[in-house]
Amino acid sequence: MLNRRFLRVKAFQALYSYSREEGANAAVCRKQLLNGLDKTYELYLFLLSFGVEFKAFLNQELETEKAKYIPSSEQISLIQRLINNQAVAVIENNSAFNKGLKDYKVLWNNHSDLFRQVWIELKGHDLLKSYLLNETPSLIDDKNFLAGMLEWLTADFELFESFIEDRFVNWEDDQVLVLTTLQKTLQMLKPNSVNILPEKHKDEEEDLKFVKQLFDECVQNDQELTLLISAKTQNWDQDRIALVDMILMKMALCEVLYFPYIPLKVSINEYLELAKLYSTPNSHGFINGVLDKVQIELKKENKINKLGRGLVN
Repeated sequence: MLNRRFLRVKAFQALYSYSREEGANAAVCRKQLLNGLDKTYELYLFLLSFGVEFKAFLNQELETEKAKYIPSSEQISLIQRLINNQAVAVIENNSAFNKGLKDYKVLWNNHSDLFRQVWIELKGHDLLKSYLLNETPSLIDDKNFLAGMLEWLTADFELFESFIEDRFVNWEDDQVLVLTTLQKTLQMLKPNSVNILPEKHKDEEEDLKFVKQLFDECVQNDQELTLLISAKTQNWDQDRIALVDMILMKMALCEVLYFPYIPLKVSINEYLELAKLYSTPNSHGFINGVLDKVQIELKKENKINKLGRGLVN
């Protein structure tokens, strides 16, 4: 789930915070970086558990409706239809999912008012109307309905998004990765799946080593990296080069110099892509030009040491 590009983003955010705060403690920023990876996975589990929590809310609504002096058979039928969602049942009964909730201490607190508002809005939504047209929905139908509901809530339901933002400060930065992973999880749900959760890391030891080293090398070699960039931006007022651009260039050069198994082109291209996301429209060309000049100079001086054929080109 947490791929290398995402790890680079997290390292960039930590370095940005470290650079902006005068007298910042590198060890504290590094710890926050690693904690942030856990918060991303917790956010994923939190949203995945929505269907289970909403089902619990609907069970309460069902009991309330049945207890009325004149209960509505239509409302009872509607609620039972949603409670019987097969995709929610697969999630709810999956042992790996429940272990994940326990390990990451995922809890929905003070959410009854939110769910009640969701329920009110959902009853008039086209998503539900379309879903109800099929009287015998399949697991695929139930998965699509749950996926559609989560997409609606996170994209168009301001109250829900505000609730998530208050609960997770990382929501704005992590939502694309988390929502993409969530949709993939729902698409792949099967009745007898042993583990419905994606692996947090493809190789946790290597990933953590990479992101920690990336942060540490950038901090420890900041002066050297600054000099490399300054030498190729002599016609620029150094104070006017955007902090984001400086950090992205330093990170790219850090990988070029201190990560022998990562191809040079991969490192440079990754940070050019991040520039599109986090910097100005003109930054991509500026960063590309500076890095190209620096890497040519480093090659001439034989300072790029890559352990593998073709990694320098």
